[in-house]
Amino acid sequence: MDIKAYETFMEFLKQEDRDRAITFALNLIESKEMDIETLYQNLLAPSLSLFECDVKDEEICIWKEHFRTSIIRTIIESCYQHVLIKSKDKKPVGKKIVVLTPSFEYHEIGAIMVSHYLRLEGFDAHYIGANTPKSEILSAIRAYEPDFVALSVTNPYNIVVTKQITDEIKKFFPDVKIVVGGLAFKHDGATEQINVDYVLQSLEDIKKFSLEVAA
Repeated sequence: MDIKAYETFMEFLKQEDRDRAITFALNLIESKEMDIETLYQNLLAPSLSLFECDVKDEEICIWKEHFRTSIIRTIIESCYQHVLIKSKDKKPVGKKIVVLTPSFEYHEIGAIMVSHYLRLEGFDAHYIGANTPKSEILSAIRAYEPDFVALSVTNPYNIVVTKQITDEIKKFFPDVKIVVGGLAFKHDGATEQINVDYVLQSLEDIKKFSLEVAA
């Protein structure tokens, strides 16, 4: 990890200096000091997972976290054009995958980053949103006809609704493979509760997955 870059970026976030944080991160990509995967893994993801609020008022902490999340999301969305350019050099996997978070799951940054990773590995990947109701997920499957559906879940309390969704997918679309990932599935026994085909928790997992399922 580039410690200096990380510390500089974190300082901008602590100061809640949106403009400098975004400019700094995008300059790393445009100057080729970092590639997209490194930026996401070494700066963006840690800046969220290691967030600590030094204010006792919980309401203030909540909006501070939301403000930081909005900065990270802007950076990720601004990187998408670079994802498209870089993905053109990658041999297509020949598989389509939709990425989402299920009902009541609002943590979507990880899912968006995963959709970018999948693009960079040659998948035809589409992020369709956070807090996605079961009916809309089934509708998206009918419309996109994907080979895979990937669900990102952070809150372990959402395992129950995730099971309901995966059961419906398997019932109506038995040929569609289900992929899951996120902090909720790092708890012991979490993946045993639902019907899944793949568990992806890292960029390395995604790389292995792309090689395994390539057409």
